[in-house]
Amino acid sequence: MRLCAALRAISLARMRSMPRFLSHFAMFLMLAAAGGWLWLHHAKAWDLGRRSPVLSYDAAQYAVAARELAFRGRLATTFALPIELARHPAPPWPLALVQPGLVVAEAALFRIFPPEIHMIRGFPFEATRPDQLEWIVLVIPFVSFIVVAVGLGLAVSHILRRYHSSVGIGTRALAGTVTGLAFLLDPEAQHFAVGGFTELPFTLGLVGAAAALALRIAPRLPFLFGLELGATGSFRGTMLWLMPCFVLGSVAAAPSGRRLRVLLLTLAGYALPLAPWWLYKWHAFGTPLWDLSALSVWDGVQGRTWFSIFHLPEIANFPHGSEAVALLAKKLFHNLPDVLLSLATGPLPLLAGALALWWFTAREAPRALRAAAITVIALTLVNAIATSISVPQLRYLFPNRALLEAAGLLALWGLVARAEPLSPAARRTIAALCAVLVLTWGVYQTLLVNAEARRTATERGVPSALTLLQIASLMSREIPVGEAVMSNLGPTLAWESRRPVIHLALSPDLITACRRKMDFRHVLLVFRDAAHAWPEWAQVVEHPVDALHHAEWNVVKVRRFESADGFSILWMDLGVLGPEMAFAR
Repeated sequence: MRLCAALRAISLARMRSMPRFLSHFAMFLMLAAAGGWLWLHHAKAWDLGRRSPVLSYDAAQYAVAARELAFRGRLATTFALPIELARHPAPPWPLALVQPGLVVAEAALFRIFPPEIHMIRGFPFEATRPDQLEWIVLVIPFVSFIVVAVGLGLAVSHILRRYHSSVGIGTRALAGTVTGLAFLLDPEAQHFAVGGFTELPFTLGLVGAAAALALRIAPRLPFLFGLELGATGSFRGTMLWLMPCFVLGSVAAAPSGRRLRVLLLTLAGYALPLAPWWLYKWHAFGTPLWDLSALSVWDGVQGRTWFSIFHLPEIANFPHGSEAVALLAKKLFHNLPDVLLSLATGPLPLLAGALALWWFTAREAPRALRAAAITVIALTLVNAIATSISVPQLRYLFPNRALLEAAGLLALWGLVARAEPLSPAARRTIAALCAVLVLTWGVYQTLLVNAEARRTATERGVPSALTLLQIASLMSREIPVGEAVMSNLGPTLAWESRRPVIHLALSPDLITACRRKMDFRHVLLVFRDAAHAWPEWAQVVEHPVDALHHAEWNVVKVRRFESADGFSILWMDLGVLGPEMAFAR
């Protein structure tokens, strides 16, 4: 009898779970199809792989380091900024700017896929050469793009099922699909998906951590929760100041008797995957806290910019003590209003306000759900402050913004559902209008940005893939294998030419100072024209022969070429360093 009852219970549970599985599977198919379609159209708008190289400046940095790890077995890179020569003058250089997560993931893909990827002609893009290894770097961003959308959809469905069991299966799946589509229709998400950026893997980690908080997974499995935070932190150093928000949120969601245990296990889990990286930095730079990007806090302070800081062959003397605190505080209060206002576009103010209002009024809500809500709010504020102190660019706000929009949409539906004076039909209508508003904004932004991409693809500051290939071929014929060059193409040229590349110094007057750190014999300038060149190099691009008359630059030969896509290529050969220069090293 007991066995029969148990079998009937199992059969009943399976029958009940089948509709839920089918609804989730349908949601997955819809979001995956929509994500693939949006990705393809955005990539075609940029003419990816032809007019727009697959590897941007940031993506190329990771790809170069990943290639070194995959095929040479070393965690190093063949690209360096001039400032890196102050500590490590010779290649390969240790990783001073990039984080290990994407490097390791791309290196694994490089090893899995064959060295030569033969693309199908014309689908999705016509290949410019048989070796298309750089296309592999798009796998992780693309997969993250789809998985974030599906993850948001599943998280919304499970949250509604756990805390609002009266909501039907179809309504839960529809709410999850709308939330996922809203993310996919974000043109910034589409842009990060067509390049080898860390934003989308990092966003995936934030979404997973927030969902673990809301669904009570974090306080029940604190060590695994910490591991997830550590793995997410391996993609972006930003996690270092976001992690305390998640840890405190997990502690707040835990029962009072388990909070210390949750705290310690979460911190231990966070440290475990990052410990090898900290040891690497300790060995390479003398401190586990070293991060060259931290110097960006001095951007906009005392006339400095991050560009001028990184393109000098030495580390500048920065303020310290109370003077540093005062200068950074002034910078924070100057940038923070603009950073917050940059978030106030489209429906985001409505969604953020709904999340804050829901948290403030839903006193009776489950502890885990309230902890997740306040954590998302805290993450946004902390990241806005960090962005204001660093380089105030919108891309650094994207991961938190995507999470805030999803949580805000769910909170808005929750507020509408609690509006008792309204009839059920009115509440459903308002909830549907909220969904239509969010999706309409996404469609409008997508159309607008894709149209802009088609207009500006021909005006990008990086040559086409074919021009890059031609430059690399010319270098391979005239420069010995393994010899370093200096160029404004930086990591993009390092990837294409498979040789060490030092990013162009801030001005031609710094060439000799850079050569005193590490000697090189060739400088390659690739700009559209003098108007698009760096200010200190504009005169050289406009009148290249004049470089021969500056004895301190030691230029012995200048050649100029014009590419088919409208770029001026200036090749300068440098003379041998004299004995006094060698002694100065």
